Amino acid sequence: MKTKIFLTAVMLVFCSVILNAQQDERKTSVAITLQPNVVWIKVDASDLSKGPVRLGFEGGLRVDRKLEKFCALSFGINLNQTGGNINYKDEVIIERETGLDTLQAGTRITYRLQYFEIPVAIKFLLPEMGYYTGFAEVGIDPMINIRAHINATDNNIENENFKKGVAMVNMGWHAGLGFNYAIGNNMALRFAVVYKNTFLDVTKENDIRKPDQARINQVGLNMGIVF
Repeated sequence: MKTKIFLTAVMLVFCSVILNAQQDERKTSVAITLQPNVVWIKVDASDLSKGPVRLGFEGGLRVDRKLEKFCALSFGINLNQTGGNINYKDEVIIERETGLDTLQAGTRITYRLQYFEIPVAIKFLLPEMGYYTGFAEVGIDPMINIRAHINATDNNIENENFKKGVAMVNMGWHAGLGFNYAIGNNMALRFAVVYKNTFLDVTKENDIRKPDQARINQVGLNMGIVF
């Protein structure tokens, strides 16, 4: 309930920003975006290995505010359904809702995660070529975990709540390359290839579990309508 109230409040504030931004059509644009992703978790501990990639999905709102002719500040709000697979070569102790549990060596855990994100980026714009305007952007993504579930190949774990085993906050960075295609009436279609990586460990260790570093990676096709 608290999460829903928080997200509703953020949406109201963001919509207010959009309405004010639209008053200056020459410098400001608003985009509704959807982005299917290929996602995986990269690990750097010897007793872990990366599992198969998964499909993820994200979407949200973005506002671009031109700072000068070929440079803009981009910010927004986003919901990101992501995650990945980790293979544990040794026994692993996880903190389930019912308490600590030991999973046998060779277990694969599938992390199904959802984050609320506030992306902020600098966007570099290319000169218009007919109906096309190319761009490149780089930015950071503050992330708040709002849902975490796991599946495991041991102990019959299926779609189990795992908030205790996932860090509440994270920080990512992203880079993208794409273009807008004008379709008239101050509207355009947006397409971009975007790569994202997190700075911080996704998993949260307990007092027994060995420390590790697991970071989300994803690459996707961002599609949107700009107005």
